[in-house]
Amino acid sequence: MKTLTCATLLIASMLPNIGYTADADSQMERITVTYRTPFEYALYQYTTETLQAFNQQVIMDIQIQARLSSMQMAKEHGVMTNELSKANESNKTLISSRTLKSAE
Repeated sequence: MKTLTCATLLIASMLPNIGYTADADSQMERITVTYRTPFEYALYQYTTETLQAFNQQVIMDIQIQARLSSMQMAKEHGVMTNELSKANESNKTLISSRTLKSAE
């Protein structure tokens, strides 16, 4: 009787481990490595940089277009005053000289 009980417990304790190893093998991550020539890699880098620059340009164009249309609507409805238009103008002196002017 003791032998039968020990054998049953031994078999029962091994069953979950067998099922776990089968699941672990099926969920193993696999990585495929493809070696490219230097030309193909350079072409990939160029394409990636070009697409990134294009996407940034599109985002900037959308922002500029939204700002201009908002200013146009404000002017049409009389909300825009002279003070507001001066505040929206960019300070080009800082951009052109790249230095700050001293306060006098």
